Amino acid sequence: MNERHSIFPSVPPWALVAIAVVAGLLILCCCFCICKKCCCKKKKKNKKEKGMKNAINMKDVKDMDNDKKNQAHSEEDLETGLTEGDEKEEEKEEEKLGKLQFSIDYDFQNNQLTVGVIQAAELPALDMGGTSDPYVKLFLMPDKKKKYETKVHRKTLNPVFNESFVFKVPYSELGGKTLVMAVYDFDRFSKHDIIGEVKVPMNTIDLGHVIEEWRDLVSAEKEEVSRARRLIT
Repeated sequence: MNERHSIFPSVPPWALVAIAVVAGLLILCCCFCICKKCCCKKKKKNKKEKGMKNAINMKDVKDMDNDKKNQAHSEEDLETGLTEGDEKEEEKEEEKLGKLQFSIDYDFQNNQLTVGVIQAAELPALDMGGTSDPYVKLFLMPDKKKKYETKVHRKTLNPVFNESFVFKVPYSELGGKTLVMAVYDFDRFSKHDIIGEVKVPMNTIDLGHVIEEWRDLVSAEKEEVSRARRLIT
C-alpha cells in the first residue's frame, strides 16, 4: 500500500475517472467519423449510379423521339407521294430556267386563237460561249401534229421574238386544250436541247379580253412528274 501511494502520490481518483471518460469520448468520436465517411461514400456511389441510369433513360427517350419523328416524316412522304430521291430531284429542278412573255387573243367570230410570242429573259447558257441560240415551239395539246416555231436568235439569253401564230379552233373545243410554248436551244450538229416550257390550260384563262403576261419557264421533266402525282392522287 505504501508503494502504490508512492507511485501515484498526486493523482486523485476522480481524475482517473475523468481521463477514462475523455478517452471513451475520443474513441466514440473516431468511430462516428469513420461511419460517417463510409456512409458518404456509399451515398455518392448511389447518386452516381442513379445519375448514369437517368442519363441512359434520357438517351433512350431521345432515341424514341427521333424514331417517332422519322416515322412521322416517312408517313408524310408516303401521303404526299414523295420519296427522298424525288425531293432531291425536285430541289435540283428548282433552278432558274428563265421566263417567257406572251399574249393570247381569241376571235369569237372567226374561231381563231392568236398567240403572240413576245420575248424571253434570263435564259440559262447552254452553249460553250456562255450563251444560247433560243427559239420557241408552240402547239395545242392534245394535238401535237400542228406546231409553230419562231425564228432562232443567235447567241443571246434575252431574245426578243415579236411573232404571232394563229390556231383555228372552235370555241366549244377550246376548253379541253392546253397551249404549250417550249423554249429550245438550237444546235446545228446535235439534238436541240429544251430549256423549259410554259403550259396554259385554256379553261383557266378569260378569253373575253387580250391576255399578256410573263411566266416562269419550268422543266419539261418537272411537268411530267407533277402530272404523274396528280394522276396518283
